[in-house]
Amino acid sequence: MLVDTLCSVAFYCQRCGQIEITDVPVFTGHGQQVLRCSHCGAEKAKLRFEPHSGLVIETACSVCGSKNRLVYPLRQLRGLRFEKVYCGTDHFELGYIGRWQDLAEFLDFNAAEYDALHPQDAYNFMERQQILLEAFNRLHDLAAEGDLLCPCGGHEFTADIAEDAIHLECTRCGSYAVIPARTPEDLRQLQPGCEVTFLRPDLIRNR
Repeated sequence: MLVDTLCSVAFYCQRCGQIEITDVPVFTGHGQQVLRCSHCGAEKAKLRFEPHSGLVIETACSVCGSKNRLVYPLRQLRGLRFEKVYCGTDHFELGYIGRWQDLAEFLDFNAAEYDALHPQDAYNFMERQQILLEAFNRLHDLAAEGDLLCPCGGHEFTADIAEDAIHLECTRCGSYAVIPARTPEDLRQLQPGCEVTFLRPDLIRNR
């Protein structure tokens, strides 16, 4: 039997949060395979096979902005069924690598488990992930355009992604804001001119 697939990968789109499984062919030549999101067209990862190294994956993390270079030797790939792929800087989950069936079963299980735990939730796990990442990117764009400012005048922030919100902290004064990122309506609020309420550190401590 001729095996023409090296492995399969599934990466979250760092722009919209969609995830899909893609086969990585054995015969990639000397070029590279660029994975793009079928939903929004954003680049998710670059893959290439180096004979002396193995499969090389280059992908970025939208949370910390770092570039990740991951190498999987051919010997490792042959026995690899399922493995999570993390950002090397902040350990943010970027996607998965392994065999198609194992990846599909994991993604289906995640979706089913989330639905079972949240039967009244109108948005499943994948949609929530999509909304969170889209909110993060919109906030990044607002800050880059100067439309996101702290009352102290600061315009640089650190950001943490929570279950259904983005936590911002001003690097200048430490003021704190929680941006809801649960529904499409929350996304519609993140437009130029939107109001973001920052709490001063002393007010947070006194609560």
